[in-house]
Amino acid sequence: MKNIEKDIKTNNFKPLYLIYGEEGRQRDGLANKLKSALTEQGAQESTYESIFDPYDLINDANTLSLFGGLRLITVKDSNAFSGAKYEKLIDYFKDPNPDCVIVFNEKKIDKRSRVYKAFAKAGYAVECKKPTAKELRAFVLSLSKQNNLPFETAALESFLSNLDESFGCAENEFNKLAAYTLGKNRITLSDVEAVTTKKLENRIFDLIDTAVGRQPKKALDILSNLILQKESNVAVLVALSRQFRLILQYKFLSKTTPQSEMAKKLGVHPYVASKTAAQSRNFTNRQLLGALADCKNMLKESFSGNIDLTRGIEILILKYSV
Repeated sequence: MKNIEKDIKTNNFKPLYLIYGEEGRQRDGLANKLKSALTEQGAQESTYESIFDPYDLINDANTLSLFGGLRLITVKDSNAFSGAKYEKLIDYFKDPNPDCVIVFNEKKIDKRSRVYKAFAKAGYAVECKKPTAKELRAFVLSLSKQNNLPFETAALESFLSNLDESFGCAENEFNKLAAYTLGKNRITLSDVEAVTTKKLENRIFDLIDTAVGRQPKKALDILSNLILQKESNVAVLVALSRQFRLILQYKFLSKTTPQSEMAKKLGVHPYVASKTAAQSRNFTNRQLLGALADCKNMLKESFSGNIDLTRGIEILILKYSV
């Protein structure tokens, strides 16, 4: 990334760039920076998206700019580095036109492919990885500061626990919060719970909370909403099983592990660890082992056609609501 920033600052561009990885916001940001720097210099732009004919791109790259100067070709989500179809690009990569800059913006690539190996010898590639929990927290806090909209502590932890590992997801969810809290001077936990899209695991928390809180109707309503929102019943059952297992692990670890280290030991967000701690008080070890066995048997029975899985999950919920 520093190399791209340097090229932009010095106006000394390479003929080939590949920006790839899971973090789409970062990929698009780098590609747009290159585009802005080049178009400010009068570069003519051509764009290719999804499937394209490599001969068209090569001809485009070798065509002189109408007004002289550089040409810019941007290629997005083409899978050019994953299939044999694009091996025609290899010869171009060996001898690229110095007056044309090609920027590939790809979510996935195959480093074993001949196309990538040829590119790696001639161009500059940068990977945009998913952010770490620390980077995501810093990014959210920077958004909070820019908007002069601080989080209450519990609100921040809840918000972070619901995010996918993506800057784009974080920005979208924060923008929803900012709009919802317009006129307020801070973001509260109730604000986060009102508008933030919850991860499946956190909705499973709610389901278990209501079940053990002796609110079977509310628990069944949560299950019904999950199914209506296109969550598969298998995914719901697996998430339930995972949470029962997490609670059991917590109960064993709590005998020897300080609370400050529990999230790290469990491999979860601190907010998730705190919710797990609260739920652990509602179960004995025997109940949790029984719940895990019930989940396993329910899945087996559904695959055998002996029970409808959604109906089976409802029975499971009712069992732990009484």
